[in-house]
Amino acid sequence: MDFALFMERYGYRILVLVFGAAILGIMLAPFVMTFWAFSSGGVAAAVVAVLVLAVGVALMVVPKFWNFADKTRGTHVIEDWNDEK
Repeated sequence: MDFALFMERYGYRILVLVFGAAILGIMLAPFVMTFWAFSSGGVAAAVVAVLVLAVGVALMVVPKFWNFADKTRGTHVIEDWNDEK
């Protein structure tokens, strides 16, 4: 069985397995971090949790802010009063 036939036959199953594992890992991460925090090194777990939360919020907020800024620039006239003609 060559690779193309293998991927045609089992590719979707492998893809579902990979995405399922990723989704399960994302869903179980808070529980693993909570277990880690209560078992040992609670301060380190808290720092990691705050960093992950900050990165997540930044990834959600920053693109919306830039999109808003682009829309504003595209629909409003911004005059430069310091521009000499």
